[in-house]
Amino acid sequence: MSTRMAGAITIGRRRSTVAVRNISTGGAMIELPSPPDEGTRIRFETETTGKRDARVVWVIGNRCGLVFERPVEKSLPREAATA
Repeated sequence: MSTRMAGAITIGRRRSTVAVRNISTGGAMIELPSPPDEGTRIRFETETTGKRDARVVWVIGNRCGLVFERPVEKSLPREAATA
């Protein structure tokens, strides 16, 4: 689902704020000034998903795609979506 929510990623000890552009139970697309390299393992966090271990599967410009190591068990709230 498309969204405009804030989130964060942590790589090692470095935490960065990100814009979450879309999210599903299996992954997310995020935007940040300097995305991590493809294949990087990260900790992804939002109020909706909590903390999730994830891996970067693609990078294009300042956006990247994440796949969660374990899917979110419950469906995501519709109020997170933008019309």
